[in-house]
Amino acid sequence: MKTVHVIGAGFAGLTVSLRLAQKGFQVELHESSDRVGGLLGTDQTPYGIAERAANALIRTEKAEGLFAELGITPSYPLETSKKRFLFRDSPKTWPLNFVETLGMVGRVLPRLLIGGKKAMRPQAGETLLDWGVRKIGKAPTRFILGPAMQGIYGNEITHLSASLILGPIFSGAKRSKYKGLLTGPGGMQDLVDHLQSRLLELGVKIHLNSQVTLQSLQGPVVVATSARAASHLLAPRLPEFSKVLSTIQMSSLMSVTLFFNRAQEKYKGFGCLIPRGFKLKSLGVLMNSYIFKDRDKTYNETWVLGGQQEEALMDLSDAEILKLLAEERFRILGQKDTLLEYRINRWKKALPFYDLNLENALADLAEVPEPQGVYLHGNYLSGIGLSKILERSDLIAEKIASAHG
Repeated sequence: MKTVHVIGAGFAGLTVSLRLAQKGFQVELHESSDRVGGLLGTDQTPYGIAERAANALIRTEKAEGLFAELGITPSYPLETSKKRFLFRDSPKTWPLNFVETLGMVGRVLPRLLIGGKKAMRPQAGETLLDWGVRKIGKAPTRFILGPAMQGIYGNEITHLSASLILGPIFSGAKRSKYKGLLTGPGGMQDLVDHLQSRLLELGVKIHLNSQVTLQSLQGPVVVATSARAASHLLAPRLPEFSKVLSTIQMSSLMSVTLFFNRAQEKYKGFGCLIPRGFKLKSLGVLMNSYIFKDRDKTYNETWVLGGQQEEALMDLSDAEILKLLAEERFRILGQKDTLLEYRINRWKKALPFYDLNLENALADLAEVPEPQGVYLHGNYLSGIGLSKILERSDLIAEKIASAHG
């Protein structure tokens, strides 16, 4: 039985280890911290659960298949989650006025009718801001595109790469229909726990607090870490790859889950995204009690802050964060309620910055000869979403089985 080493036990490392073990490899999974799951996890409080980062996966066939094979009963969003808000002086289901809406339709519809989706394709080296202004107009870019992308990528669209983010959407390739989200009944920790249990059942050896080097490992290695950590690991053995990876910038993210003594009932929905330009620090708020069932034991919301231009937020104390959010919550939702409990998760330099620099770095990586027996995996390569990572885990496992099986 051939051995494959996987470095990093976040979602990428866990899922690629599962697929490799299922193909008959002996998998050695190395994690530098004292737990598996990476950013994924769920805190238990007396008032209910609080997700540490992502609260769900996109409901693809692969995601549903993973839940089924792990024996997890999926939790799907409630009907109330279908309503989503965008802030423009107040939360609105549609933030554009009649003239702005007409202008957007006048820009987009002729392009789609004449050239199809390819007519909306972004140019190389173009920011999301520039693409938006060029293709859909200033108001839709500021009040729809901007907050939507900030909510996913945790950064303002002034630097985000249009090609990396929108290129696959407008490539003309057939895409699966969006079916919504799914998570575990007890949150994302359910998924992490089931993955860990299944790996142990398959004989995967999990090494926590492990500080390995590439030179010390024999056979194929999957480096399922952040770009920064991968750069350090590859430096002695693969300096060219390391140099390119070292140019990839990282940004920070903070999730703050707040439990209140009474429910906010004016805006019942998935949440509210917040454009820049209103002197607000928050990127958005998730209304957890209206998203998944059994999250309404005590009404709670998760506020998201972060990004390269707001790194200083990570150094604020809990009291300063709570004061800031109390002020912004009143301005955005018009609510002043008694706070019962909170959980703050600070993820410093934890997410890849999907900017033009990353676009260039990935182009450079494609030009460097592929390293023999080393496979890169992570959210900086093929999309930041968990479902995209799951797809890449399957591809890498197939590739290793073909080359080393």
